[in-house]
Amino acid sequence: MQPTTGYPIVLGTGRPVSVGRFWAIPIVGAFVKAIILIPHFIVLYVLAIVSGLAHLIIWIPVLFTGRYPDWGFSLTAGVLRWYQRLILYLYGLSDNYPAFAMEAPGDLVIPRPESSSRFWAIPIIGIFVKFIILIPHFIVLYVLGLVVALCQLVIWIPVLFAGEYPSWAYQLVSGYVLWYTRVYAYLLGLTDTYPPFSFT
Repeated sequence: MQPTTGYPIVLGTGRPVSVGRFWAIPIVGAFVKAIILIPHFIVLYVLAIVSGLAHLIIWIPVLFTGRYPDWGFSLTAGVLRWYQRLILYLYGLSDNYPAFAMEAPGDLVIPRPESSSRFWAIPIIGIFVKFIILIPHFIVLYVLGLVVALCQLVIWIPVLFAGEYPSWAYQLVSGYVLWYTRVYAYLLGLTDTYPPFSFT
């Protein structure tokens, strides 16, 4: 998919042509998904710890060379892609069981920047300022998260009876997931471009 906002981070896939009705069966579909995704939850929990520890080191080359280290970018972007793949599957935007990989076909597109801002790598100050300027996004994402959760009470109906994910629901849910991912990509230093207030 091409970004309409010009922002570099975009979803790698579009709206599914048809979706599995089984996953839309109330309670049963969500329960089965939660069970079969347990291995992913475990791996992502471990990867989140590894990524968190890695960021205790990543800031050093960014601060002194102005470049995100290759291994750090691969790790951070890989974890973000994996997490997004899982969320898209959970929300029913994809029926493909998530790959156990840092990168897979149809993944979130995260282009590697030529350089990274050294200011954001200043210990404590950089991350503190980022949190402050991202507060409006956190507020919007909190509200959108509630709206998306409430919409799940309705979305299953057309999926179950028509085998189709409604276009309005796709725009809302995929927009929320993309917005959330962009904010965290910015927070983690994968891009220095401030995320737009946009679903696209």
